[in-house]
Amino acid sequence: MTCTVSRFRTAALLLSALLAPRLAAQPVPASDVFLVPLTRPSNTEWRVGVPANVSRFEGYDNQPAFAIDARALFFTRVGPDGQADIWRSDFSTGRAAPVQVTPESEYSAFPTPDSAALAVVRVESDSTQRLWRLPLDGSAPTLLVPDVAPVGYFAYANDSTLAMFVLGSPATLQVATIGRPGARTVARNIGRSLHRIPGTEHISFVQKGSASWHIMRLNVTTGAIDTLVSTRPRREDHAWLDATTIVMGDGAQLFTYTLGAADWTPLADFGFARLGDITRIAVSRAANARTPTWLAVTAVQAPRAQVARREAAPRAAVNADDVRRDIAILAADSMEGRGTGTPGGARAARWLAAEFAKAGLTPAGDSGTFLQQLPLQRSPAFVPTGRSAPRAVASWAAWDTLPAEQQLRTANVVGVLEGADPARRDEVVLVTAHYDHIGIGRAVNGDSINNGADDDASGTIGVLELARAMARGPRPARTIVFAAVTGEEVGLIGTRWYTSYPVRPLERTVANLNLEMIGRPDTLTGGAGTAWLTGYERSTFGDMLADAGVPIVPDPRPAQRFFERSDNIDFARRGIPAHTLSTYNLHPEYHTVKDEAATLDPVHMARVIEAAIVALRALADAPEVPRWHPGGRP
Repeated sequence: MTCTVSRFRTAALLLSALLAPRLAAQPVPASDVFLVPLTRPSNTEWRVGVPANVSRFEGYDNQPAFAIDARALFFTRVGPDGQADIWRSDFSTGRAAPVQVTPESEYSAFPTPDSAALAVVRVESDSTQRLWRLPLDGSAPTLLVPDVAPVGYFAYANDSTLAMFVLGSPATLQVATIGRPGARTVARNIGRSLHRIPGTEHISFVQKGSASWHIMRLNVTTGAIDTLVSTRPRREDHAWLDATTIVMGDGAQLFTYTLGAADWTPLADFGFARLGDITRIAVSRAANARTPTWLAVTAVQAPRAQVARREAAPRAAVNADDVRRDIAILAADSMEGRGTGTPGGARAARWLAAEFAKAGLTPAGDSGTFLQQLPLQRSPAFVPTGRSAPRAVASWAAWDTLPAEQQLRTANVVGVLEGADPARRDEVVLVTAHYDHIGIGRAVNGDSINNGADDDASGTIGVLELARAMARGPRPARTIVFAAVTGEEVGLIGTRWYTSYPVRPLERTVANLNLEMIGRPDTLTGGAGTAWLTGYERSTFGDMLADAGVPIVPDPRPAQRFFERSDNIDFARRGIPAHTLSTYNLHPEYHTVKDEAATLDPVHMARVIEAAIVALRALADAPEVPRWHPGGRP
């Protein structure tokens, strides 16, 4: 806990030893909370992904703790007025808001065992720091441990036993039972990092000595303490990945230690993300096998170096009326929801092929057409209205062996704009969006057609406008392949066929720009005309576009894993830096009959497409190509 706010000067002075050489009069240090995917394939070594900022505020964001269901993250935020409150970042919406705004400052939140409240350190009006219970329903806070102060940090050993870091000279480790008076002191001169060891009722803490510091294990029942390992040099913040593995930050790096090992092992280096001074660490405890596991770290992120923006050509203008007209066509009832393998889906593919031809692209499909045909098998319950998904067939030879009544077709729509630079025209930038949707379903108020205007007619019209703009502008240095792909909604059928039968070699494909759901502004990213990029932090792709002046930001909802939920993921798994541009605002019309053309914002779409044109020009003409960051490639 850091209490350097002037109104709580007494508490700040008590913490001066922890914050030296900072002084209480200095501003609260800037820091952010980053969310990092954490995996352990087949019980091998732990692996981490790339860090994504989930606090996104100026100033001090610190002390992360996961909700018990691992669907939210709590952290301490110090506002511009010096007030510290506990905030909750919701993984489903990406929004962050205070749990409660109180007259006092609260720090060091951790969920109570019943999940109904947070245990917090509260700085009271007289600067006393005690442990309180802060209900999540907004009701009044109550004291948890009335007679122990000043508390700085704490950890639950079990539902009723708390280990507390109590400020003083020296700081002490004290153990108390909720509902019973008093506490017993079990160690002195300790560090601030206290954690329950998973699967036990033991607490780990750092014992500070003059020459070295050590992570210790406390049995709260017996009071026995034993030494586990020396810390990283002069580092104290740690957490447990599991019952035997400790993780600790040191500068821009993370290290792990497994009980009984000889030394710490490097886990990750986040220098590429400009992170430094990694301190507080939290690990989510997955509720079930389907719940992702996350690491949260507090760190300081250095600003990116300023790069002179380059634009190879004036920005192309996109007419919102053209966007409105084309969305009305592709998302019309006559397209029958564009179900894969349905007459409506085939009708949409033919219309897109005609528009690719008008734009001036070269056909890249079968037999000199724009259509790359795919074989499908009608599922036993399949009906042409798209209520039941067809199955992908591995080859046309296998398709020929099917009974005629089970044979279906669908198609990707693919066109090419050849590059002009002899040195780079064999390199390919692939632009994609899926034109399929979920077809006709159960009627709602008399409407049974799922038109999929936002998902993903909007992205498909974006690809079409990109093709038109690039074809009539200066010829790009690299070759661009434009693909409206089929079958995303039924398992990336079209994308997987393309990766098996690419119209240009995948090993020469340097980037994939995918467009998905750009029909409505997203309030989390600046509103109309702005967009976000999935997996921004995974590669240099996003920074390249930002340097070109594209108004994009990182995906504000990384825990939703949108990077893995569109056509880009299949290309990314094959090593191609592949990301999706989107403005999906989690609107309730998603995958319903209410996703209609009239609900979209063509002016917003036009501005996003104009930005995408700049992005595509940068990818096609820049001397460099996107590269994966360490841990970024899926």
